[in-house]
Amino acid sequence: MHWTKVSMLCLLGACFLLANKAIAQDNSPYSRYGLGDLNNNQNTVNRGMGGVSQAYSDPQSVNFINPASYSSLLLTTFDVGVEGGARSITENGAKFSSAFGTLSYLQLGVPIIKNKWGLNLGLRPVTRVSYNVQTGTNGTFFDTTKYPLINRYEGSGGLYQLYVGTGVRFGNFSIGANLGYLFGNVENNTRLIFPDPNIYPSHRMFQTTYNSFFYKLGVQYRAKINTDMDLTFGATGSFQQDMKARQETLYETLLYDAASNTYTNQDTVSYTKSARGTVVYPADFGGGIMLRKYDKWSVGIDFNTTQWENYRNFGSKDSLQNSWKLSVGGQFVPNAMALNGYWNRVAYRFGAYYGLDYLKLNGKDMPILGFTVGAGLPVRRMPYSNQYSLINVAFEVAHRGNNETVLKENVYRVSLGFTLSDKWFIKRKYE
Repeated sequence: MHWTKVSMLCLLGACFLLANKAIAQDNSPYSRYGLGDLNNNQNTVNRGMGGVSQAYSDPQSVNFINPASYSSLLLTTFDVGVEGGARSITENGAKFSSAFGTLSYLQLGVPIIKNKWGLNLGLRPVTRVSYNVQTGTNGTFFDTTKYPLINRYEGSGGLYQLYVGTGVRFGNFSIGANLGYLFGNVENNTRLIFPDPNIYPSHRMFQTTYNSFFYKLGVQYRAKINTDMDLTFGATGSFQQDMKARQETLYETLLYDAASNTYTNQDTVSYTKSARGTVVYPADFGGGIMLRKYDKWSVGIDFNTTQWENYRNFGSKDSLQNSWKLSVGGQFVPNAMALNGYWNRVAYRFGAYYGLDYLKLNGKDMPILGFTVGAGLPVRRMPYSNQYSLINVAFEVAHRGNNETVLKENVYRVSLGFTLSDKWFIKRKYE
């Protein structure tokens, strides 16, 4: 094993440990709604370009947003991404900050027939639930007596996708599909605390376990403009899907222990285990175009929308609305064939996006806005080696909400992608 592979795997392990440590500190009130906070679902390469990915394909990059792109694979590519950063949330002048980190994706792209038919196996988180919020209110007792009450909201968990995808090229036209399994669980807890020690606090718990199959379809068409330039059109979509789920519910009264500052069960009011139901996952559609000059630059634009108004959780609606996002971005390489000057072979990326978030709290729309920069850093290839490795990095500054919304959020995210590519199935020759 060459030093490049060893060093990249060690760096990956360190980043993964740091991400696991950071995720425990995350606290996002937005993750109370729907299936939780939606993960940024692009490859690190595409994140650096503002999320532009519908019409993007590359021989050494696995673009799982559009499975039709798998047909462009030339090398067997192991691709893994991690991310970390910080968020700050503002409410009526009060500000709260927290850190986060997680594994972004893990995938293996294999060219079955080079530049014609590709396969991808992957795992990635879809949503994350992590919040701990306390609010105060006034309650009325015996029609006249008013007491201050405390509501404590806590949640944890998330959903993951395990998938296999394939893409096939027919001339300038490519089609593809991702098929997989969506799984995970989410637990939501609400505690109502009374100031009067003679009134027991109450606790309500919902735990939902998701187990269901999913699909996503994609197409791409590449039109050649001249000998070194082309224009690619891409689109993806999945119709509304019903996910199977099981839900456990618990209603109980609590007893507060001042010595340990904990709550224990005083009396169970009701308990339901493994109630089966359906969660309606909304339809999702996207399209985009990308203009490319070989080994020099590319620029593209994407539009994506998801019909979150149709989301249902065991028949219940939530504070969600149809979302959309418009992304623009691109990359350029000063001189991909330069023998001297490492920075001439680096891919420099930039992008931005604007749209409408899927959350609609207190009847107010939540606009989203973000800017990104990134780079693709080639790792030196060892002599007589078939390995081609890259380190991709992206930095994102995002804002959610405005002066009319309940909360405003700023997010600063750093994404790292490690791409280890190799030539497999080489027929040995002997003389």
